[in-house]
Amino acid sequence: MDLTRNRMARFVGKARDVIVSNAARGLDQVKTPLYRNAFYLMLAYAVGQALGLLFWVVAYRFYTSNDAGFAIAMLNTLTFLAGVATLGMPIALIRFLPESDNPTALTNSVLTVSGGIVFVLSLVFIIGLPVWAPGLVVQFWRPEYVPIVVLTGIAYTFGPVLDQVAIAVRRADLYFWRIVIFSVTKVPLPVVFALLLGQALIRIRVLGIYMSWSIAFGVSVLVAAFIFLPRVIPGYRPRPRYSRKRLRPMFGFSIGNWVAGVIGSGGSLLLPLLIINTLRPIGTGAAVITSSDSTAVYYAATVVAGSLSAIPAATLTSFYAEASQRNAARRRDERRAIGLSLALLIPGILALWFLADTLLRILFDLRPELADLGTPALQILGLASIPIFLNTVFGTRVRIRKQVAPSIVSAAILTATTLILGYLFLTWYSLPGLAWAVVLGNAAATPYLFFAAGKPIEEEAIEPAPIVP
Repeated sequence: MDLTRNRMARFVGKARDVIVSNAARGLDQVKTPLYRNAFYLMLAYAVGQALGLLFWVVAYRFYTSNDAGFAIAMLNTLTFLAGVATLGMPIALIRFLPESDNPTALTNSVLTVSGGIVFVLSLVFIIGLPVWAPGLVVQFWRPEYVPIVVLTGIAYTFGPVLDQVAIAVRRADLYFWRIVIFSVTKVPLPVVFALLLGQALIRIRVLGIYMSWSIAFGVSVLVAAFIFLPRVIPGYRPRPRYSRKRLRPMFGFSIGNWVAGVIGSGGSLLLPLLIINTLRPIGTGAAVITSSDSTAVYYAATVVAGSLSAIPAATLTSFYAEASQRNAARRRDERRAIGLSLALLIPGILALWFLADTLLRILFDLRPELADLGTPALQILGLASIPIFLNTVFGTRVRIRKQVAPSIVSAAILTATTLILGYLFLTWYSLPGLAWAVVLGNAAATPYLFFAAGKPIEEEAIEPAPIVP
């Protein structure tokens, strides 16, 4: 009996030692920059989307879904123009900033170039609004709105640049706090503008939603530029700068990713305009659902479903940043990033499928017919996270290897499929049809990316030049 007891005690002791050892090892891994930055990126998205939904809950108490639809269409269009203006430089910064001899000069050069381009693009867009977006003319085509739209475009351009700089220096926590500032600031602003505007005309009330979102974003960008970045880049101050010597090495990679990003973003950011210009009113009388109502519903569905695609985006972006550092353990980090993505993504897809109706009814509790319209679309959009995950894995391999052609071709496949099928399916099946077009558009690009960058990322060291402030 004593012998058996001693053996059992030794077994329990060994098991305890193994458990403690593995737990300590797991805790050490969680503390690594790969996991830490990935969690901050996911947390930023979670906080941003949660408070973003709260923003719309507040907004729908003081504005109509019709007001929101027009504001969303303009905000998404300016976000698209901001993406065009960056020339792919934010993504390139993650890959090239660790190698730069002067990160301050490189960062300010990127801000200067992209700011100048978006100034021209947003000015041309608002002046030519009757040509580019006739559905927004009544709400936004006024002389006093020109500087507002231009400044908004500049803020939307600077934000992603500053975010990617923070990620490049392995400080995704700064990106997280910028999102917190943006998200918290915007929630009360719809109430403020509603009280100021009262029962103004619809085109003025639309501006209330638009300004609530844009002012908060601008505040967060100023904090990131003047407070956050100087903490991680010694001597950094935002000011106009153009250093051709530092931009030249990443120009080809940047332009390639820019082309891919512009083409790819068209498959998502232009969908609200597609809804506004394509869908006819549904229903009659007080229960009628206009095209702008449908735009607001679809936007809410994409925001909620985006919480799933944010998982691989966060983990693989963190891996991309780690793979750009000195002596990166690329293959090991890629396996860890993929494992973390799958561990969170699979239960997330199942949860979203069953909670879709509940989530939308919280947002549209005053108009349940809008929740009924959006629930099937939200469930379908959740399935899009599967091909998005695969595309993110293969696309990250392409970027680490500094290849650009596969990114461009896959983005073209994705956007062309999404927009063509989107128009047809939207006409035939309303919002669920558009959601299926998004799923099929992402899935259409997966086979090509697999063959272009399918083999596992190789293990190799990177020896960047020393960073000099």
